[in-house]
Amino acid sequence: MADKLLVVSVDAMHYDDIAIAREMPGFARILAQASVAEVEGVYPSLTYPNHAAQITGCPPATSGVYNNTQFQPWARRPEWFWDSRLLQVPTIFAAARAGGLTTAAVQWPVTANEPDVDWLVPEIASPQVFAGLEDQYRQTTNTQSFERYVLPNISLIHNDGRKGRYLDMVDEVSAQILRNERPDLMFVHLTALDFARHAEGAHGPHVERALRRVDAALSTFLDILEQTGERDRTSIAVVSDHGHLDVEQVTNLNVVLAERGFLRVSSTGELIDYDAYCLGGGLSGQIFLADGITPERRAQVAQLLAEIEADPRYRIEKFWTAEQARSDYGLDGPFTWVVESEPGVTVASALTGRPVVVAGDEGVPLKRGSHGHAPRHGGQPVLIVTGPAFTAGLDLGRRNMLDQAPTFAAALGLAMPTAQGTVMSDALVGSQVRV
Repeated sequence: MADKLLVVSVDAMHYDDIAIAREMPGFARILAQASVAEVEGVYPSLTYPNHAAQITGCPPATSGVYNNTQFQPWARRPEWFWDSRLLQVPTIFAAARAGGLTTAAVQWPVTANEPDVDWLVPEIASPQVFAGLEDQYRQTTNTQSFERYVLPNISLIHNDGRKGRYLDMVDEVSAQILRNERPDLMFVHLTALDFARHAEGAHGPHVERALRRVDAALSTFLDILEQTGERDRTSIAVVSDHGHLDVEQVTNLNVVLAERGFLRVSSTGELIDYDAYCLGGGLSGQIFLADGITPERRAQVAQLLAEIEADPRYRIEKFWTAEQARSDYGLDGPFTWVVESEPGVTVASALTGRPVVVAGDEGVPLKRGSHGHAPRHGGQPVLIVTGPAFTAGLDLGRRNMLDQAPTFAAALGLAMPTAQGTVMSDALVGSQVRV
């Protein structure tokens, strides 16, 4: 059992990236006596469902976080699942608070307004909801975090439209909190690698460049723990949430639904109404039906989906019913079907345009890498654990994402009875739990 635990999410890190990371100083210090696992994430393999699983031990059907974005078909920019009040189950932060531990979370998804985090700088992927950056944080964190860490560092957030506008702020704030507050439990989310893979694809020299930026942050964290005398008391877990696949095609199912009269769009591209609507989730999606749809109309939608599944142009592998998805993947929500595309095929929410766009089509920019696919495909997430709570030098094989939260809790002597995952007792030096 450790006195303290630092969990760092390296968004989009693949298990195969460990070979590259071993050659970098920060990663090398962590990996020297670490135990390592390849992880099966939750479906869809998106950032928010998986990070929710990492702090609850529950799949989307239970946590309530079934996509990155909420179902808001009338909004031009639907809100993400950024607010912790959308979670339907307790978090590890609640267990830590009940156990008398201090907590911190920097840029961790689904933590805005989290009442059980002492030092909180949440990730907000929907800035359009707020009247500027100060308002964004005033409404989503506590006073002490806002005044001590947000306001003094808010100038580090870039306003030039870049994808990684928060990277510098997150590196600085997480280091400051770790040094000044020395929390018992701290979660940090680093996103540079995910941005790189979206922009340039699943593999290539950009992966090493992004990992080097992550490595610099890890080195800083390790240096702080040594300087403050906390290193021998602190266990460290490096995790990731999903892999990436190269994008080959975009399938716009809403365009198909509109062509067949199941969805209506104005001349200016605004949604008028719908019988069926597809919420994209990267390399998968979800089909929602209108309230009050008749059984006959629902049957017609099902027939169209069967036609789409059979048509090789769309590259849709299967439409799962919500019941099937819950049984096989632990995925459920207010939708009727889950869209599983072929690997590398994005399922988009666009209302207009071509039904199918293929990578390389003239004048059509696509992300070169993406995720959201079934977790059995592509590069797999990682779990790297080291420190006093964890057994050193084990190959932990393939583990489930849901096991992380209860294992992290057990490392601190805490219990998470609502978690659906199980404690990885073989990874722990001792799994004593406070009563």
